[in-house]
Amino acid sequence: MNEFTVIREHGPQPTPLSDEVLAKARADLFAEIHAAPRPVRLRRRTVVVAAAAAAVAVVAGIMATSTPSPTYEAPVLVRFHMPVPPPELKPVPEGVTGPRFTAEPGWLAAVYSDNKPGAEMSAIYVIASNRPGNDGVPTTYDGKPAVLHKVDQDEPTFHEVALSWERSPGRWIKLTGVGRFADEQIVRSLAGTLADTDKRLSLDIGVAPAGWELYAFKDAGPDGTGAVTSLRDPANPDRTIHVSTTSGLVPDYGQTVEGGPVDTIPVSVHGRRGDLVQIPGKQWMLQAPLPDGRTFQLQVPADFTQQQVIELAEGVS
Repeated sequence: MNEFTVIREHGPQPTPLSDEVLAKARADLFAEIHAAPRPVRLRRRTVVVAAAAAAVAVVAGIMATSTPSPTYEAPVLVRFHMPVPPPELKPVPEGVTGPRFTAEPGWLAAVYSDNKPGAEMSAIYVIASNRPGNDGVPTTYDGKPAVLHKVDQDEPTFHEVALSWERSPGRWIKLTGVGRFADEQIVRSLAGTLADTDKRLSLDIGVAPAGWELYAFKDAGPDGTGAVTSLRDPANPDRTIHVSTTSGLVPDYGQTVEGGPVDTIPVSVHGRRGDLVQIPGKQWMLQAPLPDGRTFQLQVPADFTQQQVIELAEGVS
């Protein structure tokens, strides 16, 4: 049974999708996109980045566009704090790999994949959220109020057990076992192994317009490329900023971007040469190297100023 069958069978009619199913579907969809042959021209590369962002929107049931209204005023940039990853499983169960991270507004999930063969999909999800989970039966965990949610479906086969509780003030955790981990005692035992982590997400944005939020996140592949971080304006969800790690700088940047050819503006980012282009009425696009050797591409609404685009790029790490 694949994840798209899960989505089809557990859709809003008749059963609402859980955050875990959405997280797994998105993570696998991104992995499929990342596994495709790497493009050699930016025109194709841009399509891949846009497809990744669109994949998040489709799985979440929200479609967004990247074309801003030209009537918006340039926003004020402030310090932006990326969310802290959920506590990690210590130790990670045998036969399980991860975590890989994926996010949407209000929550961040660590996805642990089960490598053991079996007819039923198995995985573990640890989701940190700024809202309580109310879908389920009241119970307790670690002396605190908690909620237990179960799904037992035989046709097609899908089993899930989720335990939600407030681990610290204002920070709720939901630990879910799917497939062979869909057992209340297993889930409670796994919850007891959770430990705070000092890990950080693989693609950070340090500044953003005031009030903007994390819209989506996709973890990097083994080679460090393919990470995507997207922010959006909650008041105008079609206004977004996308950053993605790439396999290298593209020659003749302005000649190969989607919507080009346009002139390339040489800029300095992290003390290194970057390339900036403006697609009139649509967006700014910038590519630059990072101090650690990775390269990235930034897409910003057209109403930002050139200096703000550079400031955003300086905040990428």
